[in-house]
Parts: sequence; C-alpha cells; structure tokens
Amino acid sequence: MSKILNSGYYLTKILFIIVIWTTTSLSILSAQNTATKLNAYFSAKARQGDFNGVILVAEKNKILYQKAFGFADFGNKQLNTMQTRFPIGSITKLLTATAALQLVDKGLLTLDKPVKFYLNEFPYPDITITHLLSHTSGLPSWDSVFKNAIQDHPNSIFSNNDILTEYSKQNIALVFKPGSMHEYNNANSAFVALLIEKVSGLSYETYMKQHILVPAKMNNTFIPKSPFFNYTATERKNVAKLYISHMYTPIKENTDTIRSNKNYWKKFNFKGFGEIITTPEDLFKFNNTLIAGKILTPSTLKIAQTAIQLNNGVSLPRGLGWQVEMDHILGKIAGHGGGLTGLSTSFIYQTDTQRLVVVFDNTQQNAEDLSVDALMILAGQSLTPPGNDIARIYGHILLEKGATYARNELYRLKQDTTHYYSSEQQFNKLGYDFLRSGKISQALETFRINTELFPQSYNTFDSYGEALFKDNQKEKALIMYQKSLELNPDNENGKRIIQELKK
Repeated sequence: MSKILNSGYYLTKILFIIVIWTTTSLSILSAQNTATKLNAYFSAKARQGDFNGVILVAEKNKILYQKAFGFADFGNKQLNTMQTRFPIGSITKLLTATAALQLVDKGLLTLDKPVKFYLNEFPYPDITITHLLSHTSGLPSWDSVFKNAIQDHPNSIFSNNDILTEYSKQNIALVFKPGSMHEYNNANSAFVALLIEKVSGLSYETYMKQHILVPAKMNNTFIPKSPFFNYTATERKNVAKLYISHMYTPIKENTDTIRSNKNYWKKFNFKGFGEIITTPEDLFKFNNTLIAGKILTPSTLKIAQTAIQLNNGVSLPRGLGWQVEMDHILGKIAGHGGGLTGLSTSFIYQTDTQRLVVVFDNTQQNAEDLSVDALMILAGQSLTPPGNDIARIYGHILLEKGATYARNELYRLKQDTTHYYSSEQQFNKLGYDFLRSGKISQALETFRINTELFPQSYNTFDSYGEALFKDNQKEKALIMYQKSLELNPDNENGKRIIQELKK
C-alpha cells in the first residue's frame, strides 16, 4: 500500500471515530437535557403536593430518568426509594391478560370460544374470552352476585373458586348483551384467572410466577395472600403505605385506619384483577421482555394492543387487557392504570417511539396524568414546571379563617402569575375533597368561588349544582344546573338532574 493510500485510510478511520464520538456525545447530552427537564417538572409537582411516589421513564431498553419522591411511611418519615414496592392495582389486569394470551399462543385457549367451553359451570353461554379481556362481557358485579352469600355467611372469605360457583348459582341477568357495550368490571379478570388455572393445571399464583415473573426477572414482585390492606407482616416489608391526601391540609390520612376497606378486601379474596405488588423497574423489565417476544408472540401482542370494535362496529379505546388510545401529539399509546383508596398507578407505553412511563403515587394523585406529562416532555412539548397551586392555599385558609379572608387572599395571589397558578380543575377537585370529608359549607363556598373564577365553564356550575343538591338546596341547585345547560346544551347529566329537580 502506498504512503498516500495508507494516510487516506487512517484519515478515514479518524473521521469515522470522530463522527461516532460526536453522535454519541450529542445523544448523551440530549438524554441529560431530557432528564433535567423531567426532574424540574416532577420535582415541582412533588413540592406542590401533587406527586408523592416513584417515576421511571425509559426509551427502548434504556432508562432515561427514574426518581423517588416523598414518603413511603409518613408516620415514621421513611422515604420512598426506587426499591420501594407498591401495589399496582389494575395494572395487574394487564399481566393477567398476558398470561391468558400466552395460553392462546400455546393453543390451550381460543379467544372467540365461549368461556363455558372451558368452565362448564359458567352460566353465560355467549360470553367469550375476548369479551372478558376487553370488559365487554356484560357480567354483573360481584357485589350484586354475592349479596345473598354475604347475608347467609357473613364471616366467610370468598376465593376465585367461589366466584364461579356463586355466579352459576345466582345466574343474575347480564347487564347488556356481550359485545354490545363496554363496562369496566373486576369480575372479568377474576374469571380470566380461573381460565388460566383450568387450562394450565396450575394455581394462578404459580402460573404467574413461572411464566411471567421469572422469565421477566421480576425479582421484586409478588402476589400477596390477601389483596389490599390485609398484608402479613412479612409482605408489608418495604411496601409503601397508602394515604388519602387532602388539598386543604398537609396531614395525610393513613388508609390502614379505614376498617371498612380491610373488611371488604378480606372478604373478597379474588385474584387476577389488582393485587400484584412490584416496583417500576420490574415493570420496565416486564415490558422489555414482552416487546422482545420472549413471553408473548409479536403477532398476539399486536392484537392485544389493537382497539377492539363493538358489535355495531364502534371502536373502543381498549384492546385485550390493554387500554389503547390515539393522541394527536403522542400517537398510539397503550397501557393500564390502577387505583384504590390511597393509591394511583400508571403504566403507559408509546408504541411508535418505544417510550415507557411508570408512575406510582401512594397519596392517590393522578398517576395517569403524570405519565402523559412525561411523554409530552419527551415529545418536545414545553410543560412549564408548576408554581404554587392557589386552590390548595385557598382551601387551607378557607378552613382556618373563613370565606371572606380566603377570597381576598385568593385574588391577591392570583395577580402573581409568576409564582402562583389557578386552575378550574384544581378548585373543582378541592370542592369534592371538602364534600367527601363532610365539610359541606367549605365545599359549597369552593364550588361557588369556582363559578366566579371561571364563569364560562359549564362544569363549574354543574359541580356547584351537584353540591347544592346533596345539601338539599334544590331551588339553588336547579338554577346552577340551568346555567350549566345554557353554557353547554349537550350536558346530558344536567338535563337529567333538571328533570329530577322539577318533579
């Protein structure tokens, strides 16, 4: 090789290295910039009391951002960490659906076959596995089906086997014809768990561990013996406690003190619908394993993440175990949310970009909204870190110093748009918070001030009317609903209530 050719070879090699180094450096800088934006936004949310939990943001196989905020145990000042485990609520349904679809891949289940083909006692011959997975079965709720059993056996604990027996015994009419409508119902997933047991020959817990948790290396995930609020001492280790967060006070209400919750979930010890406990990283591992085709074939996953159609051809934002939606900015997003008293969780996957956001909040803030916010930031949307929420400040002052003082402070703070923000939705949320807590006068004043702040919103008058109606102030309630209808003639709920109030 000549010296000229040899020098050209080395020059080309050097240029190639420079290009690779530059591309990698830009990629690292971009990731760091994204993480900085995410951290600024979610740190602000946490400071304002709108986030207490953990978040993980990933793209393809790489975690871009993960951080824990607030307390897992407020009483003992134990911080949340990325290793803190959380109940995930109805995200469990997504994992249960994945297990059932594995059995479809293996030929042990067929989506369009009647459930009765596999479970002889099942009393509804027209319901298929597709109907169960998409919540279009029309099944009555287990509360209505078990009403007589609870009266006859008040101290009994009911399991998945009991659910089949009781539905067969009561044979209550379906709420609607299978496939004609959609109604979210936990019973659907409990029956899917039964199908998994029936055709696999394993208990639901054993099957999930062997075929979902172990293959995905979800080492920090487990299924408790009893769902929600009834964990054993061993199960409670490193699991976040759940709290009701009120907007009008920083004091959190520990859900462990709510005896009715404990009793309800001890009695209905069903599996498959919401009981799994895990970490964001384990769900990240689950998603990676899933999209790699290691626990489900790509073709079956595609079907699961495709919006289904009702009998009349209308498309629903649901797949098979997945919530599926189209956003004008984000495109197709698929996932699932979960929630119960003191808990809100979200698992959202943006299919085109392979971006994943997992959010758990143990003070019941809206995890799904937070997940979408994260995806918007990744998509380059400018989301300004929130300032101080005037609704929270107003609620505290209203409770402590009364309506007049609170209103004056509200309008004073409202002028400082740099440090404070007012939101119709936040004031509405505060009103309902007061209402649920039995603080009726404060609720009514909050809803009233919301109509004053946002006089062109039909919903402010609708909510104020609802609160007045609940306080038996029917004449004032009628006026509010009529105003709501003036602003939005399509408010069907308002029309219905007006008819009721005029009787």
